[in-house]
Amino acid sequence: LAYLFSCSMREKAVRELLTRHCQLLETPESWDKEAFLTQKLCVPAEWIHEAKAVRAHMESDKHLEALYLFKAGHWNRCHKLVIRHLASDAIINENYDYLKGFLEDLAPPERSSLIQDWETSGLVYLDYIQIIEMLHHIQQVDCSGYELEQLHAKVSSLCNRVEQIQCYNAKDRLAQSDMAKRVANLLRVVLSLQHAPEATSDSTPDPQRVPWRLLAPHVGRLPMPEDYALEELRSLTQSYLRELTVGSQ
Repeated sequence: LAYLFSCSMREKAVRELLTRHCQLLETPESWDKEAFLTQKLCVPAEWIHEAKAVRAHMESDKHLEALYLFKAGHWNRCHKLVIRHLASDAIINENYDYLKGFLEDLAPPERSSLIQDWETSGLVYLDYIQIIEMLHHIQQVDCSGYELEQLHAKVSSLCNRVEQIQCYNAKDRLAQSDMAKRVANLLRVVLSLQHAPEATSDSTPDPQRVPWRLLAPHVGRLPMPEDYALEELRSLTQSYLRELTVGSQ
């Protein structure tokens, strides 16, 4: 027991020293010091990363704190920090690659299975970004009906999940609203591609002429701000009236 106690005390002392003396600025000198600690003294690299995460927290650097929490293997804490402090800014500024970098690294089942609220937080953001990328790719090349059907299923699912994102402040609500508006447009574009007219000289798909019955059930679930919700309602009403007019002719 005395040996175990001394080991735990030794670990605590080493961790405290690392936290006290580690630096966030990476230089050749700092790399040499870390290599000496890990290779010569057999200090676990995770201890160094955790010390840097503590230092970043003390300096209010959320990006580096999340980065070093990830490197230290603290998947749940990293995810929580990304969602609470980094995700909304990335969505509002359309800095998708930045947010995707964190979320894709957390996504493997051996990590995401240990993350609280992954299905209703990180995964929703990741699916949102990947759907935008998929649609961009499909619009650049000829795609099959199967690919469009897959994309339609993903967008429809996302319509039901955007509202599950927990908002902690006004910025989070703004980001959620931006996502809702973008998802509504994505659904409209996907449906217009699925129901495009036969190839003719004037057969460009028109997102504004999508059958209202295909849009309404999904758009109604999106947490959009009142002005945009009214705009969507107006658009759906116009689509409905257009279909009635065509049907009566």
